[in-house]
Amino acid sequence: MKEKIYLIQPTYRDATGGLLQGKRMLYSSLALPALSATVPADWEKEFCLEYFDDVNYETDASVIGISSMGYDILHGIEIAQEFKRRGKTVLFGGPQARLTLDILSRVSDAVVHGHPGPREMHAILRDTLDNKLSPEYRCGYHINFPFDYSILHRARVELMPVLMGVGCRWNCTFCCTAALYQGEYRYRKIEHVLTDLSSARRTRRRGVFVDANIYNNREYLLRLCRRMREMNLGLQWGAQCTVDVGDDAEVLRELQAAGCALLIVGFETLGQANLDHIGKPVRADLHLERARRIRDAGIALGGYFILGLDDDTAETFDTVFDFIQGAGVALPILNLLLPAPGTRVFAQLKNEHRLLVDDEKVFLLNNMLYATACNRAFYVPRKLTARVAEERFYELYDRLSSFPEIIRRSVSLSPALAPMLFALNLAMRRECRAMTGKDA
Repeated sequence: MKEKIYLIQPTYRDATGGLLQGKRMLYSSLALPALSATVPADWEKEFCLEYFDDVNYETDASVIGISSMGYDILHGIEIAQEFKRRGKTVLFGGPQARLTLDILSRVSDAVVHGHPGPREMHAILRDTLDNKLSPEYRCGYHINFPFDYSILHRARVELMPVLMGVGCRWNCTFCCTAALYQGEYRYRKIEHVLTDLSSARRTRRRGVFVDANIYNNREYLLRLCRRMREMNLGLQWGAQCTVDVGDDAEVLRELQAAGCALLIVGFETLGQANLDHIGKPVRADLHLERARRIRDAGIALGGYFILGLDDDTAETFDTVFDFIQGAGVALPILNLLLPAPGTRVFAQLKNEHRLLVDDEKVFLLNNMLYATACNRAFYVPRKLTARVAEERFYELYDRLSSFPEIIRRSVSLSPALAPMLFALNLAMRRECRAMTGKDA
């Protein structure tokens, strides 16, 4: 009889305490496809993307594997506790695991850090059979194998996720990726990425690279784009990268030729003092020119912005609105600064006695929708009050979420891209309405 593992990616509870579930999701993490590919062939597998399906607490699997992306970790803990009550062996992992080890170690038999590959997973599961589980497993960065897309083929995911690599060459103080990888990054072998791209394309015509930064290594990126172009997949895709890609005309051309339709870059802030303070090695005075070059390459531009930084004032919110319009940002993504536990900005604000919360679990709670912006000031800003920061943030989000603004931003170089931009901006509008309590 084969042993069996049940792999779960939890959803989380909304503001009313109900589980957030639905019929369609814009995009999913690759946690379950990656983990599934590491399970030995002599083990049976069962899966649960809880956003779509309820957890099967009656499973006959002896081992439960829970992977949390972060905001779902509190409900993931509830799932772990219930399976422990039923006598199951519980493994808990995901990028948030290292930052909340003290919580997870109390509800699981083992906490798995990093990215286990087939060899690491084989060793962990062998230890479960031999009753020799260690409290922790540090697996490093094992991502060089094709992922199991059969899980996502059955799900209603609009943008199929693909992974080039993990980590980021930059080490910004506010960033959870920086806290986990500390300026390191690892790329997958191009053949594995191409295999996954083919798997993704069998289900959808649109995809998204879920990397924190695809522009860590330009030569790798150029080789991958050229191979993608040769394959002629017909896949339209987006990705995140650092804003300095706007200086690289060759990379922009290859990205566009390989099917890149949208780049979301981290502008973060328009003030140089703020950029210096958060450890982001870019020049604010180059933001507009870099934005123009990305758009001139035929790629729609998205932008991340952080509000409430130490040099921000109440007027900063209007300046950001004007920049978004002037730079042609098709998809703005805004957050008040989130001082996540484990980041250097969290440690700084705590040392300066500027945090407004005592319980770190507060940072693991989320709003009503997936990817909803951080709309709370968990700290005391330097040049404005927490209340003013929140009020101005809502005002800015509301202005950007109006239908005239959405329609203006969704007008695209490509008629095929406009519907996707419109859908993404509508999602932003729904988030805004959920945060403010207005009708969508």
